Amino acid sequence: MKNLIIIFSVWFMVVSCTPPAPETSAFDEGVAKFEKNKAIAEATFDLFEKGDLETFMNNYADDLVWSPPNTNDSLSMEAFAEGMKGWHAEFENFKFKDRQYYPGVSDGDYIPDGGVRVYGTWHYNHKATGKVFETKYYGVFQFNEEGKIAYDLEWFDLGGIFAQLQE
Repeated sequence: MKNLIIIFSVWFMVVSCTPPAPETSAFDEGVAKFEKNKAIAEATFDLFEKGDLETFMNNYADDLVWSPPNTNDSLSMEAFAEGMKGWHAEFENFKFKDRQYYPGVSDGDYIPDGGVRVYGTWHYNHKATGKVFETKYYGVFQFNEEGKIAYDLEWFDLGGIFAQLQE
């Protein structure tokens, strides 16, 4: 009887200490959303490099909010499209290298929210002078439910680019 009680006690402890089957957590869902949106961001940079601005623009929401590096203001999709055309009008041979992607996180609990942060270095040259440029870049993207970029916040040294053009 004593052995039966010991065996039953050990069995009960093993069974009661077994964790329940894992459920998908908010963290896991956020990471999955980040991975999906990271692939969209990666493809978007690739399209910009190739100069396929029409397909590039299709990755952005019609109601895009764009915060370029040279202003504290938020600009529209139309201003964004004009800006991207301007880059390709003046510069060529774009390559975005050393890309590093990190998930955006929600305020307070720091759970991935599907946003994408990216660091990298743009390499390109000025069409008129052939001058070669290398510009460090940081961007933050938030996506809508359709998987399009709804917020594009960018930081890089735009003044440094203009200064190099004046040299």
